[in-house]
Amino acid sequence: MEVSSKQSSGEASEQQQLWELVHLSDFKLPSEPVLQSARGRLDYLYDLVRLRPRSDEKPVKTEDELGRLDPAAAEFIAPDPDPEAPASALMDMVSELQRKRIAKAPVVLVLGPPYAGHRNILEAFGVLSHARRLDPPGARKILEQERRWLERLRSSSSLWVYPELERTFFRHPSGLSLVRGFLNEAISGHFGPGVIGCDSWAWEFINRCWHGNMGHVFVYQGMDAGRTGRLLRVLSQRHASGTVRFRQSDNGNDILASKDSEEGFEQKNSYLQLLAAKSRGNAGVARELWKSSMQVEPEQSAHDEQGGRKPGERTIWIKPLDKLSLPSVSSSEGIETSLVLHALLLHNGLELELLQKFLPLAAGSVAGMVFRFAEEGLLEEHEGRWRVTASGYISVRQHLRSRGLLVDQC
Repeated sequence: MEVSSKQSSGEASEQQQLWELVHLSDFKLPSEPVLQSARGRLDYLYDLVRLRPRSDEKPVKTEDELGRLDPAAAEFIAPDPDPEAPASALMDMVSELQRKRIAKAPVVLVLGPPYAGHRNILEAFGVLSHARRLDPPGARKILEQERRWLERLRSSSSLWVYPELERTFFRHPSGLSLVRGFLNEAISGHFGPGVIGCDSWAWEFINRCWHGNMGHVFVYQGMDAGRTGRLLRVLSQRHASGTVRFRQSDNGNDILASKDSEEGFEQKNSYLQLLAAKSRGNAGVARELWKSSMQVEPEQSAHDEQGGRKPGERTIWIKPLDKLSLPSVSSSEGIETSLVLHALLLHNGLELELLQKFLPLAAGSVAGMVFRFAEEGLLEEHEGRWRVTASGYISVRQHLRSRGLLVDQC
């Protein structure tokens, strides 16, 4: 599994600080700030016994003084991360495994939670390493358990990459044969050396149904406050013609580091600590919450539209995370809701017809729930499949975990 890297040692070192691949067992969630956690518990106790009324300090910028930044502008300021950077980190890791002859198995598995972009990363890895890309078999072949798909994969011994293992199975009696066969053949070396990408929820289910042993399972380490801040700063600089200053609307404090900031500024920043903890270190979820928090003063927005803003003059005000109106799953929802949401996460999204086919519920009931959750912001249709939204993911995950259903480790 030999790959070559074009990066300088300095660039590779800098990249590893942001995109660090670790064994799944070494994955760590960012912790919530101790002060914030303790303050929340004290506030709850005070309110419970009514010892005092809540007396929040007046914010630097009130809701009446600000308006939400246009979604297109927010996307421009915080675009999707470049997948080449984490793909290069993956190349370095695979090369190191080969150099040290650690990889006894011919394949490496890389997991990614929803919205962490594992498919784009694996596709970028394939381009950088000139690897042969394997395409998923499709729903019909999965359900008909067509073995010819596996046989065709044996045609070459060159390096290959399979970005979406989750597109090889369904949670259905006829939907597991191909993924079991693929994994058995892969770890036996019949396809040659390769790198597999898989959604973290799908792998949690597949691994329980396969009963095999994947020796090397990696995941990108959860982004703590420092990494989250650095990522958001890099994204804001990609298209900007000048410096964009991000300030908290409640206290006016800067969030991202500048050239004058002290060392470790972002790692110590309480907002970034909360953002990292709330998003579970997931760069995609953190970026969505970040975009949803962006606000501007009305006169600045109008000034921007008229083209009157000069480089370096823009300030984006960030709403506190506890003031965001995010979609959530009601505690009163029944088991039917849990089954629908769980199926969508286990498959990293499904077509409505397949979702109806795999669930022990009336087709009309499933469709009704999907459309209702879409209106509430919990679901969206993407590339023909229904999936949980980035803004609703944390609530959905908490709901499913509280119901005792299988969840991922990321």
